[in-house]
Amino acid sequence: MKQTEAIIAWTPARWSELKPETAGQVVVLPAPDEAGVAKRYVMRAGASSSALAGLSEEARIARLFIDFQTLVVRDGIDPQVAHRAFLAIDEYRFRIAPDTEGAEFEDPPEED
Repeated sequence: MKQTEAIIAWTPARWSELKPETAGQVVVLPAPDEAGVAKRYVMRAGASSSALAGLSEEARIARLFIDFQTLVVRDGIDPQVAHRAFLAIDEYRFRIAPDTEGAEFEDPPEED
């Protein structure tokens, strides 16, 4: 799914007493979240932010990787858990190192 259609929801690992059922977890959901799954988590980013749509493509992609860094470094989400969740976002898959599990080419190279 496109970044502008994806809700990133997570609960920092350190908040295990506040939200033990989702602490240290992250999900990427399609917007709108009609089932209300994102409400089980403390933090949200992505399509849940009205400012995202107004950003340039470069700024949106920067925001995506800043959000990833925030989840991992500040909030203690396991990097591989965050990576697997973010693979649901097209812009993430197309911009990570091509030899990383789950990476894809937006425009696959032509084969000879």
